[in-house]
Amino acid sequence: MLKLSAMMNTGFHLTYFPLTDELRNAVRAEDWKVVDETFKSLTQPRGRLFEFLKTFHEFSSIEFILSIRDSNTEWEEDGIWHDDGSRIFAFSLSLTEDHENLEGGKLGVKRKNEDHVTLIPTPSFGGIILFLTGMYGFEHKIHQVTKGRRIIIAGWCT
Repeated sequence: MLKLSAMMNTGFHLTYFPLTDELRNAVRAEDWKVVDETFKSLTQPRGRLFEFLKTFHEFSSIEFILSIRDSNTEWEEDGIWHDDGSRIFAFSLSLTEDHENLEGGKLGVKRKNEDHVTLIPTPSFGGIILFLTGMYGFEHKIHQVTKGRRIIIAGWCT
């Protein structure tokens, strides 16, 4: 696949996935049940996000979590380098509206056993970072949020 071969150079691809106003309102209201139900639908086979991601790489299922990292949380810290095991590729879909006031929370991507790290800031609402896993020799981590709140859907395709 052409899009996969382009990702092989950097380990990631930043693009946009259109989200509804209904979802935006649920995030603003912190109605996490609606957010979760929306993504259950989007990530099912033939769901909009499922079909979108299939244009980048072949896979059969998606797991996801809602991840909220907040600078006001006392245990907020850097994540650890990891490669997501046997998963084919992963994504970070931003639900963060106030991304321009966010400090930290960058996604670091690098080839295993190399020092060069690419730091990717949290994109605006609907921005999606697709990134390769250990199957392709890459690892990643999320850096500490030092100001603001980072809300994303983290997902894994297998």
